Amino acid sequence: MTRTFKPKPSIVHEKFGDETIIVNLDSGSYYSIQAVASVIWGFVVDGVSEADILRRIKAEFAGSGDAISSGTTEFLDRLVAESLVNVEDMADGVGEHEAGVPDKVFSVPVLQKYTDLDEMLLLDPIHEVDEQGWPTVRKSPA
Repeated sequence: MTRTFKPKPSIVHEKFGDETIIVNLDSGSYYSIQAVASVIWGFVVDGVSEADILRRIKAEFAGSGDAISSGTTEFLDRLVAESLVNVEDMADGVGEHEAGVPDKVFSVPVLQKYTDLDEMLLLDPIHEVDEQGWPTVRKSPA
């Protein structure tokens, strides 16, 4: 069995060049990932299995197979621990990907977490109004 991951519905993300920003709308935390981590996140978004992610990272990045496996698995585990993804077990299968000579060097993927905007990101002024709209504050029922 291998795991497959999908971002939770409350997660939004945007890629800017080599960096991806991930926002957890439930907690208000946001994350920055770059390089290898951003590539792995792209595979997660596409629903690629953990086994296939490992194969693709090893094909794309040069480095020790053990370092690539442990670094990638630890990064995926961190995504789960931070409640950014849902996990499902699936039967092992071999996906297709182009084999070639790795043209980039593997570096341990890092998930940088920021909590400085938690309160602001959790504000939801749309639901704090009545049918007259914003900025009229909804009155409490008597």
